Amino acid sequence: MDEIDDLSDLPMPRFIWGFAVIADKAGNVSHDEFEYLTHTRSPRFTCRVVELEDMPAEGDDTAIDGRVVHYDEPERLFYITDAGMALVNFQLFDKLPEKGKLKNICDEAIANWMLRREFLDDEEDED
Repeated sequence: MDEIDDLSDLPMPRFIWGFAVIADKAGNVSHDEFEYLTHTRSPRFTCRVVELEDMPAEGDDTAIDGRVVHYDEPERLFYITDAGMALVNFQLFDKLPEKGKLKNICDEAIANWMLRREFLDDEEDED
């Protein structure tokens, strides 16, 4: 029980990344091909992460500068970057924030995803 007590003191991560797990009635487990993001701070939301096939050539500019599209229609809302990433299928748990705030959160999320991906790729190279 001490291990659980120690873990409860850890801060909640702001971005949680993962795959949706599906179990059918026979107990067969699979997962969705897309990764999902859960943003744990206000505004809390989940969304699907999509890597676009037509990625631009890598440049020297590492800043993420995406666009929020269909802001006035939350059921169609999505976010897209020139870095070849998109966030779609938003499920908001809090009130939709102003467009600029949502854009900044999504920019930070994609930067976090790319850093995470780089770390995971480095881990695979070490094996």
